[in-house]
Amino acid sequence: MKIYKLNEKSKGICESCKKLVHTTFKLVSVPFLNKRGSVNDILCAICDDCDHVVSIPQQSAPRIKEAMNSKKHAIEVRLPHHLLDVLLVASDEFKLGNPELLKDTLIRYYISIAVEDKKVLANIKNFSSSDFAKGSGSRLSLKVSDTIYARFEHLIQTTSLNKTQLLKGLIL
Repeated sequence: MKIYKLNEKSKGICESCKKLVHTTFKLVSVPFLNKRGSVNDILCAICDDCDHVVSIPQQSAPRIKEAMNSKKHAIEVRLPHHLLDVLLVASDEFKLGNPELLKDTLIRYYISIAVEDKKVLANIKNFSSSDFAKGSGSRLSLKVSDTIYARFEHLIQTTSLNKTQLLKGLIL
């Protein structure tokens, strides 16, 4: 597979111009054919005459696939500030960079573990109603994939807790 660089020149047949044209590889947003979204910042061969997309190189396929398959679901809850601190401290322990960014990954991991471990599931129910879980002064918002969201919904059904209670139990 040939890997193209930004601003590299090429040739291709432009559908709009109906002829062989010179192209330049640029980062562009390309809409899906069904008009339900687009893929941002993918490398494409752009017609030097009319600025239409002439071709999309194979190296852009993973970004397109990700955009097509990754419907993101929002999980938003209000938690006591000290629970967000617990997440940040736990994230900081891994020493993998910015704990603020890692905390969302940690929650996704906790969701995955809870689905498979009955002991963790029992602890979630106990911890979610503890005195330490009381309060709702801060907002937690994260985006998750279809798979993680389905697991989260399964946990809500299994535990009979609401989103906030479930996340409190997961964090504790």
